[in-house]
Amino acid sequence: MNNKNAKMQEKSIPLGALAVLPTILEEHGIEPWAFFRQFDIEQSDFKQNLKPLPLQVHGKVLQLAREMLQCDHLGLLMGKKASLANTGPLRFLVLNAATLRDALQSLFHYGQLWYKGLFLSIKEEQGYAGIQMRIEGDAPDKEQLQTAYLVATVSIMEMVLGKSWHPTLVRISYPKPKSAHLYEKLFGCPVWFGQSQHELLFPQKELDQQRSGHDNQLDDFLRTHLTALHDHKKNDLQIQVCQMIEELLPHGDCSIDRVSEYFSVHRFTLYRYLSQQNTSFEILLEQTRKNKAKQLLENSEMTILEIAQLLGYEAQGNFSRAFKRWYGISPRAWRKQLLAI
Repeated sequence: MNNKNAKMQEKSIPLGALAVLPTILEEHGIEPWAFFRQFDIEQSDFKQNLKPLPLQVHGKVLQLAREMLQCDHLGLLMGKKASLANTGPLRFLVLNAATLRDALQSLFHYGQLWYKGLFLSIKEEQGYAGIQMRIEGDAPDKEQLQTAYLVATVSIMEMVLGKSWHPTLVRISYPKPKSAHLYEKLFGCPVWFGQSQHELLFPQKELDQQRSGHDNQLDDFLRTHLTALHDHKKNDLQIQVCQMIEELLPHGDCSIDRVSEYFSVHRFTLYRYLSQQNTSFEILLEQTRKNKAKQLLENSEMTILEIAQLLGYEAQGNFSRAFKRWYGISPRAWRKQLLAI
């Protein structure tokens, strides 16, 4: 990947990471779906818990929720209710890990498939291990996001080591809030505020304690599957844009503005980067639709109308005209030829 692409990495988090927020809002008398519609998020969208949501939007949602709830510890509440449900098959690899080190390394490496822009690392020194966390860019309420994922990491470590586990020390980057006692109650250890970064500290020896019930065959199978997924989602900018287009098309909201949100840049910036690679958003949109249309006609029993809708066309006729322009034949006639072979 060249330097031009290095600045243009997708920054998104699964929508499912917000799945606990409707309950929190309801508990405080706020109608959740009216709240979410302000961000073009519908209740039905939560059925697709791995659907990517731009990091900027994620932050704006938490920022408004925190202001409406007048809550200075929303990150704690969000993280406390988190689970591994938003990590696809990675949850099974983590829970099957032979050691905590294996579980964390898998979580940090493969987690980038879904949590793009969120980075975790392990630092070991003087008998302690520290899990450090950072979020790229200037997302709103970035520090509350970090707190939520720090708490979620503790929950995952409890799943691996047992419910009685707790860290030795927690460091938080923002000033001490009025609700500081809730932090110590939840983490079960001292919490230092106003630190240089968010970090969990615990005895280094815990990283390599062996766990019972580890299945080598399941581990190999899951790693093979996740590695294939990881290799597929390459860092090339054009590939990333095409993958995002494919994600957004079925929702009928695939525009240069929407795609730009996932890279935390203005649409003109994305246009410029694509132009430097001798392409454009419109060319990639057309290319993605063309390739996906053929694939769906070959490998599914979907109707022409259903395929048209999945590719973001408002009318079947628009899709049929585009398909004929690409392949010189209507989609219905193309499918008939395929079935006749």
